[in-house]
Amino acid sequence: MLPLLLTACGGGGDSNLGNDGGVVGLSQHGSTNSHNDSRRGTNCMDCHTSGPGTGIFVTAGTSIGGVGGYVDYYADMARTDRRARLEIDAYGNFYTVTAIDILTPDNSGLSPGAYITVVMPGGATRDMPGVVSHTSASCNVCHSVSGTQSPL
Repeated sequence: MLPLLLTACGGGGDSNLGNDGGVVGLSQHGSTNSHNDSRRGTNCMDCHTSGPGTGIFVTAGTSIGGVGGYVDYYADMARTDRRARLEIDAYGNFYTVTAIDILTPDNSGLSPGAYITVVMPGGATRDMPGVVSHTSASCNVCHSVSGTQSPL
Protein backbone atom coordinates (compact mmCIF):
# COMPACT_ATOMS: atom_id res chain seq x y z
CA MET A 1 0.00 0.00 0.00
CA LEU A 2 1.34 3.45 -0.87
CA PRO A 3 1.61 5.97 1.95
CA LEU A 4 -0.63 9.00 2.06
CA LEU A 5 1.78 11.90 1.76
CA LEU A 6 0.02 14.88 3.22
CA THR A 7 2.06 17.61 1.60
CA ALA A 8 1.14 20.42 -0.72
CA CYS A 9 2.62 23.27 -2.71
CA GLY A 10 1.72 26.88 -2.04
CA GLY A 11 0.97 29.58 -4.56
CA GLY A 12 -1.83 30.36 -6.96
CA GLY A 13 -5.18 31.93 -6.20
CA ASP A 14 -6.91 28.88 -4.73
CA SER A 15 -9.49 29.75 -2.07
CA ASN A 16 -8.11 26.88 0.08
CA LEU A 17 -4.78 28.65 0.43
CA GLY A 18 -3.81 30.62 3.50
CA ASN A 19 -2.38 34.12 3.47
CA ASP A 20 1.17 32.82 2.93
CA GLY A 21 0.33 30.33 0.18
CA GLY A 22 -0.08 27.37 2.54
CA VAL A 23 -3.08 25.08 2.41
CA VAL A 24 -5.45 25.72 5.33
CA GLY A 25 -5.81 22.58 7.46
CA LEU A 26 -2.48 21.03 6.43
CA SER A 27 0.93 21.96 7.83
CA GLN A 28 3.66 22.69 5.30
CA HIS A 29 7.35 23.52 5.44
CA GLY A 30 7.80 27.29 5.65
CA SER A 31 4.10 28.01 6.18
CA THR A 32 3.10 30.55 8.82
CA ASN A 33 -0.61 29.71 8.88
CA SER A 34 -0.42 28.24 12.39
CA HIS A 35 0.16 29.88 15.77
CA ASN A 36 3.38 31.50 16.93
CA ASP A 37 2.04 32.71 20.27
CA SER A 38 1.07 31.24 23.65
CA ARG A 39 -1.14 28.61 21.96
CA ARG A 40 1.91 26.92 20.41
CA GLY A 41 2.70 23.78 22.41
CA THR A 42 -0.78 23.52 23.94
CA ASN A 43 -3.56 21.05 23.07
CA CYS A 44 -4.47 21.92 19.47
CA MET A 45 -7.67 19.90 19.71
CA ASP A 46 -9.10 22.30 22.32
CA CYS A 47 -9.98 24.64 19.46
CA HIS A 48 -9.64 22.43 16.39
CA THR A 49 -12.41 19.91 17.09
CA SER A 50 -15.64 21.69 17.87
CA GLY A 51 -14.11 24.98 19.02
CA PRO A 52 -13.34 28.24 17.25
CA GLY A 53 -10.27 26.97 15.33
CA THR A 54 -10.40 26.56 11.56
CA GLY A 55 -10.83 22.89 10.69
CA ILE A 56 -11.24 19.71 12.71
CA PHE A 57 -7.78 18.25 13.16
CA VAL A 58 -7.18 14.50 12.92
CA THR A 59 -3.78 14.86 14.58
CA ALA A 60 -1.66 17.83 15.59
CA GLY A 61 1.22 18.97 17.76
CA THR A 62 4.33 21.09 18.10
CA SER A 63 7.98 20.15 17.59
CA ILE A 64 10.01 23.33 18.04
CA GLY A 65 13.30 21.59 17.19
CA GLY A 66 11.70 19.89 14.20
CA VAL A 67 11.04 23.01 12.08
CA GLY A 68 11.50 21.86 8.48
CA GLY A 69 11.25 18.18 9.43
CA TYR A 70 8.41 15.67 9.28
CA VAL A 71 6.12 13.59 11.46
CA ASP A 72 5.57 10.10 10.05
CA TYR A 73 2.62 7.84 10.93
CA TYR A 74 3.23 4.09 10.56
CA ALA A 75 0.85 1.13 10.79
CA ASP A 76 3.52 -1.12 12.31
CA MET A 77 6.04 -0.96 15.14
CA ALA A 78 8.87 -1.86 12.74
CA ARG A 79 8.02 1.34 10.85
CA THR A 80 7.97 -0.23 7.41
CA ASP A 81 4.35 0.68 6.51
CA ARG A 82 4.16 4.49 6.48
CA ARG A 83 0.60 5.74 6.04
CA ALA A 84 1.07 9.50 6.32
CA ARG A 85 3.76 12.16 6.53
CA LEU A 86 3.12 15.66 7.85
CA GLU A 87 5.49 18.55 7.27
CA ILE A 88 6.48 20.63 10.31
CA ASP A 89 5.81 24.30 9.54
CA ALA A 90 7.83 27.46 10.21
CA TYR A 91 6.53 27.67 13.79
CA GLY A 92 7.20 24.02 14.66
CA ASN A 93 3.57 22.95 14.32
CA PHE A 94 2.15 19.98 12.40
CA TYR A 95 -1.51 19.22 11.74
CA THR A 96 -4.01 17.89 9.24
CA VAL A 97 -7.76 17.81 8.71
CA THR A 98 -7.33 14.93 6.24
CA ALA A 99 -8.27 11.47 7.54
CA ILE A 100 -5.46 8.99 8.19
CA ASP A 101 -6.76 5.44 7.90
CA ILE A 102 -4.96 4.08 10.99
CA LEU A 103 -6.37 6.95 13.09
CA THR A 104 -9.93 6.52 11.80
CA PRO A 105 -12.33 4.77 14.20
CA ASP A 106 -14.18 1.71 12.90
CA ASN A 107 -17.82 0.81 13.62
CA SER A 108 -16.91 -0.18 17.18
CA GLY A 109 -15.32 3.25 17.79
CA LEU A 110 -11.75 1.94 17.81
CA SER A 111 -8.83 2.74 15.53
CA PRO A 112 -5.77 0.57 14.84
CA GLY A 113 -3.50 3.42 15.93
CA ALA A 114 -0.21 4.76 14.64
CA TYR A 115 3.45 4.42 15.49
CA ILE A 116 4.94 7.88 15.20
CA THR A 117 8.40 9.03 14.20
CA VAL A 118 9.59 12.63 14.22
CA VAL A 119 12.15 13.20 11.46
CA MET A 120 14.36 16.15 12.32
CA PRO A 121 15.57 18.52 9.56
CA GLY A 122 19.02 16.87 9.47
CA GLY A 123 17.49 13.40 9.12
CA ALA A 124 17.84 12.19 12.73
CA THR A 125 14.70 10.37 13.93
CA ARG A 126 12.87 10.12 17.23
CA ASP A 127 10.51 7.13 17.53
CA MET A 128 7.61 7.20 19.94
CA PRO A 129 7.75 3.78 21.65
CA GLY A 130 4.00 3.16 21.95
CA VAL A 131 1.02 3.30 19.66
CA VAL A 132 -1.22 6.36 19.42
CA SER A 133 -4.95 5.99 18.76
CA HIS A 134 -7.38 8.54 17.38
CA THR A 135 -8.27 9.51 20.95
CA SER A 136 -4.67 10.45 21.78
CA ALA A 137 -3.48 11.98 18.49
CA SER A 138 -3.18 15.44 20.00
CA CYS A 139 0.53 15.20 20.75
CA ASN A 140 0.77 18.29 22.98
CA VAL A 141 -1.55 16.78 25.59
CA CYS A 142 1.34 14.58 26.76
CA HIS A 143 4.32 16.34 25.13
CA SER A 144 4.16 19.73 26.85
CA VAL A 145 5.38 21.56 29.93
CA SER A 146 2.21 20.48 31.78
CA GLY A 147 2.07 17.01 30.20
CA THR A 148 3.58 13.70 31.28
CA GLN A 149 6.26 13.68 28.55
CA SER A 150 8.85 16.27 27.55
CA PRO A 151 7.94 18.66 24.73
CA LEU A 152 8.95 17.46 21.26
